[in-house]
Amino acid sequence: MYKNFYIFRHGQTDYNEQKRCQGCKCDRLLNETGATQAEKLATYLSNFSIDKIYTSPLKRSVQTADIIAETLKIDSPIKEENLREGNYGEVEGLTEAEINTKYPGLFEKFCNATQSNWDIKFPGNGSESKRQIFERAYAALLRIASLANGENIAISTHAGVIHALACGMDLWKVNYDNCAVLHIQYDSVTNKFRQIF
Repeated sequence: MYKNFYIFRHGQTDYNEQKRCQGCKCDRLLNETGATQAEKLATYLSNFSIDKIYTSPLKRSVQTADIIAETLKIDSPIKEENLREGNYGEVEGLTEAEINTKYPGLFEKFCNATQSNWDIKFPGNGSESKRQIFERAYAALLRIASLANGENIAISTHAGVIHALACGMDLWKVNYDNCAVLHIQYDSVTNKFRQIF
């Protein structure tokens, strides 16, 4: 049996617009553009008979999921702690330029990490690597898949989570823009995911 996952990044926040690092400790709401993006995403997802929606517990992700659930007239989103954005330690709230001044080269290495260097972290207590984000997010997807009966599932999460999944699952041509959709399919016989688009 195949189970379809439509995974997307939340709508835009003011921190996205300002190009600030927005980890799990920066719990911002959507801005006006972000709310509009979520509404457009809901219209797009209406083509896929979404049965359930799971979301990171962070406000920007929940708000995006709420707009979609209301538009699609499906049950309220289910919060899943392990879909939250990564903890980026001391760099949360800083712009890319500020991070590069403080920690030259680290931002680019982290953002472009592959499995060969995905244990890189930003300084700070509790800071997570791409590998750590992948391990918890992938476990969450497997758990959700085990609960679904041939359902089409929407997942509202974050760019850092989607990049970690792409890195750990060797996915190709993934779009990390606000409200962009990654479609993966779970095969309950092989217990594996494959990318559709």
